[in-house]
Amino acid sequence: MSVQSKQNAIINGSGTIGTGKYDDVRISGSGRILGDIFCHEVKVSGSAKFNGKVETEYFNCSGSAKCLSDVDAKKISVSGSASIDGKVSGGDVNVSGSFKTKGDLNVQSINISGSMKTTGIVKAEVITVKGSLSTEKGSECEVFTAKGHLSMNGLLNAENVKITHGGFGYIPHHGFSYIPEIGGETIEISRFDDNNIFSRVFTKLFNNRMNFKSDVIEGSAVKIDYTTASVVRGDAVTIGPKCVIDLVEYTEDVQIHPSAKVKDVKKLEQ
Repeated sequence: MSVQSKQNAIINGSGTIGTGKYDDVRISGSGRILGDIFCHEVKVSGSAKFNGKVETEYFNCSGSAKCLSDVDAKKISVSGSASIDGKVSGGDVNVSGSFKTKGDLNVQSINISGSMKTTGIVKAEVITVKGSLSTEKGSECEVFTAKGHLSMNGLLNAENVKITHGGFGYIPHHGFSYIPEIGGETIEISRFDDNNIFSRVFTKLFNNRMNFKSDVIEGSAVKIDYTTASVVRGDAVTIGPKCVIDLVEYTEDVQIHPSAKVKDVKKLEQ
């Protein structure tokens, strides 16, 4: 290990960094961080293993990073591969590579163009998915926008939900998107644009199997198409083309497309 200054800890080859406070921690070789560190920036372009907690302004991983404890950062950027066993807290998270976490995430925003998988609860003000998001538990946010592959085992709770499924961001070996329960004010679930030639090919190959799947969808204003669900509930509900729904419950207005299959419709008293 070569240390350029008292504030910086830099590993170009192979080495270790002890517990402490630093300006920048940069690893372009193979490094181990033995304990808790507090610094301005962590930059991993090689391979790094963090045995303790990481508290930093910027956490940037273009290589491979393994964190055994919590990470607190104002900005996290993963273009390589990063795995965090502890909790993640802080500001903005940008994932264009592979990001895996075991603990809960509580941050300001999450932007995924790569792949993110977590066994914890995901909390953020804004979540944007253009790649793949998989959670063992639920997600809570103000705004949830997705054009990719989604897999959740818990509740998606957001004020505004907009999901575009089936085409853009589709990952064959991951299967089709499924969220057991969605709750929010405005919920819009739609299929990719049919005008795209690739979309037409997918439609011809998979037909209704490309439906987004959910058990319960509940909101004030709900508009869905190419969706399979057990229950859809809302004040104003629009069931679009090729939906397969067991029960629709509404308080104000309901519209059902002729190609949709709905077993039962009930108007609820306000």
